[in-house]
Amino acid sequence: MGLPLPKFLHTLIGLSERTTAPATEAPWPYLRNVLLMFFERQRPHAIRAMVEVDVTDSLARIRAIERELRIALPFHAFAVFCVSRAVDEHRTFNTYRRGDALVTFDDIDILSPLDKRLPQGVRIPVGHIVRGAQKKSLAAINWELRKAIRADDIPDDPAVKLRRKIAAAPWWARKLMGRWIVADPQRLRQGHGTVLVSTVQDRGFHRPYSIIAGTVHTLTVFAGSFVDRLALDGGGKVENRRFVCLSGAFDHDIVDGMAIAGFAKRIVQLLESAAGLDQDFIDETRRLMTEDRK
Repeated sequence: MGLPLPKFLHTLIGLSERTTAPATEAPWPYLRNVLLMFFERQRPHAIRAMVEVDVTDSLARIRAIERELRIALPFHAFAVFCVSRAVDEHRTFNTYRRGDALVTFDDIDILSPLDKRLPQGVRIPVGHIVRGAQKKSLAAINWELRKAIRADDIPDDPAVKLRRKIAAAPWWARKLMGRWIVADPQRLRQGHGTVLVSTVQDRGFHRPYSIIAGTVHTLTVFAGSFVDRLALDGGGKVENRRFVCLSGAFDHDIVDGMAIAGFAKRIVQLLESAAGLDQDFIDETRRLMTEDRK
């Protein structure tokens, strides 16, 4: 006569019995393997910060430009532009450690996740890298992102080719490749850029929020929701203003609190002053529109 099974084994046996509850199954989107590999390599010493930025004047300027040009000007493109200028003035945020050396890249390559529907119908954030963003105008950045979003696919991009090869690899190979890529700033720059900027907004949702995420970069910036806030105008009267919830993750191995404070001050100034939203933007965009029609 055998010994009775412990109670916990009876519980496990019960859990192992397969039920047939109604459900819908779909194939796992293999491109999400890149996201898994990405987050498994997060910086262990990342610190995070949040700030609310008054973008009332900038949003008004964006809407005026959209009416004049009759094209969309996403806040995301504006955020990428402002971050590129702030990092250009605070080069520590474009710096990485390689062994006993610090590598500061000349170009600021901003990884910009774009919400795209792939040919197979899957919606996924597809990473587009704006190379040398500090040398590009807001109009050029906006047009580049616009074309990347509208393109059916971007298979010719070297970074996209690399990510798709990684996505199709076995899980153990992805772990090895992820570790290998992040270990060298040059390889990280090639596949993921040097800075990440993302917007996590939904039309009609105006509760204060932004993502507090980890990072594989020295700097990651998220623009969250727009919220209404009461503030004093120049004459001391209360008025309604529009703020964006901005958050960031920083590699504390590279940057310290004082550097983050200086960067935060500059990015707030750029976002609040409608930087780049001038007549030059309108003129260059009109030229790009004309060239696209040819």
